[in-house]
Amino acid sequence: MSDSKYSVLFMRDDTDVKRYRVSPFWLRMFFLSQFFLLLCAGIGLYAGVRGYTLNVGLQDENKDLEQRLVDAEVRLERLSNMEKILKSYDPAELQSLLSAATTEPREQAPVEEVDLNKVFTRVDTREVGVENMQAKIVGRKVSVSFELNNLNAAKAMSGQGDFTFVKKDGTFVQAKTNQGDLGFQIQRFKRIRTTFLLPDGMDRKDLFGLRLDIKGKEGNVIFSETYPLYHILA
Repeated sequence: MSDSKYSVLFMRDDTDVKRYRVSPFWLRMFFLSQFFLLLCAGIGLYAGVRGYTLNVGLQDENKDLEQRLVDAEVRLERLSNMEKILKSYDPAELQSLLSAATTEPREQAPVEEVDLNKVFTRVDTREVGVENMQAKIVGRKVSVSFELNNLNAAKAMSGQGDFTFVKKDGTFVQAKTNQGDLGFQIQRFKRIRTTFLLPDGMDRKDLFGLRLDIKGKEGNVIFSETYPLYHILA
């Protein structure tokens, strides 16, 4: 019959039975609405999982691109620093170093070429900064001072510095420094001063510059740069 309805009974122990008459149309609509809500929930769950997966993939790709950008910036900065250094060098000093890299003594076995990349390689993890490097040489005594800045003021930085002599032939000779002078633990800033001697057999005229290496608390190099005497002699 067209006017037939369903009877829905609600029974509780403490109340009378309640009876509701529901049209088949509204009953169908109720079940269809439940099915529709479940379908929407399923679609929403699928979209959420897929969106999360895509987001994770994009984040990984973004991190990879950021790392590649940082590496490119570091390489560009090194090339820029090398260009600035080469442009600002004393022509006579630079010519001496380049001559050592390109010439061979007559009637002698060929000498090893100078690796200019090794001489001018710069390491900078952006944990510390070095400014106002100054040096003074009196006889065999070398006095050096510089400002060391902690670039991450949120935490104290500790480590150890060391110097290496860079000769005009491109070779390196380790300086015998006072480790107490070059050790540091700073929150923001420290002026470092130290004195050491030229190695036996080395004269000032043999010296091209000084290379400063700064190691962090765990012994890894966090800063390294070559300073030509032409720029830092007081």
